Amino acid sequence: MNNVKAIAQLEDLKRDRLSFIHNDELDSVFLDDIKAINLAINALKKCPDIRDDSFKCRMCGKELKTWKSIQKGFGPVCEQKFLNDVYTNQQISVEAILQKKGEVI
Repeated sequence: MNNVKAIAQLEDLKRDRLSFIHNDELDSVFLDDIKAINLAINALKKCPDIRDDSFKCRMCGKELKTWKSIQKGFGPVCEQKFLNDVYTNQQISVEAILQKKGEVI
């Protein structure tokens, strides 16, 4: 979903919230929803458009579903594979340390 689609969806949600207003004391909840939706719409209008593929895993290309994964750029499975690969490739054997005795590692 890009910004244009998200804004359209939020506008629909705003119209839905407006339909619940009946000029009574319960309206404050719906008015708060409408204010929050307006803030989100205004923020999206100021943001550069987000490409749909920016929410895909950098390793496997699958769609990322959680905000935590989107921030990292990896899904949980690929993140673990990446960390295991980095750990495996960065290990130093005891023999290599003994060969470098006297050097600070």
